[in-house]
Amino acid sequence: MSLNPVRARPLLAALLLSTLLPATASRADDIEPLKVAVIKATTGLCQRGQTCHRDRAGSWTPKKAIAILGVSVAEQADIDLYTDIEVSTRPEMYQCAGDDSRGCIFRAKYAGPGLFDYAANSGSTYVGSNITNTTITFPSGYGLMVPAGEPIYIHLDVRNGSLIDLQVDQDAWIYYVEDD
Repeated sequence: MSLNPVRARPLLAALLLSTLLPATASRADDIEPLKVAVIKATTGLCQRGQTCHRDRAGSWTPKKAIAILGVSVAEQADIDLYTDIEVSTRPEMYQCAGDDSRGCIFRAKYAGPGLFDYAANSGSTYVGSNITNTTITFPSGYGLMVPAGEPIYIHLDVRNGSLIDLQVDQDAWIYYVEDD
């Protein structure tokens, strides 16, 4: 997998035209929608105060060669979780460092601030949510190429700093076009 120019496609042409022409000039019939794969991932039960690591916490294997044009990971932590998430074609997390970045698609880290324990052993001081979206898109005409049959994995590393045991689930949205 590598960052390569995506061959001219009707989709990209339609998107470009739709941004250059007045709204009345483009019709829904002229735009080919992006395909979306939602990869659902989980660490399973993560006990309070523990670090839960799971390589291949979720996966999806495209049946055709694809060009990934964007990735979105919605932060879903309403509680005191530190999450490190990686989307790649590599079978284990933390292999995307150094000079060899083949297979590396996306990585993000975030922390949800919801529970602050102030050294308490029970109860909580819930102060709200830290829900944001972390998204990466590539410049027009570029995409990450993934061959047909190559799995795309989500790897998770979660520190549960809350006062409760949690089932940690995380989804990633892959926006892509299929290679013709």
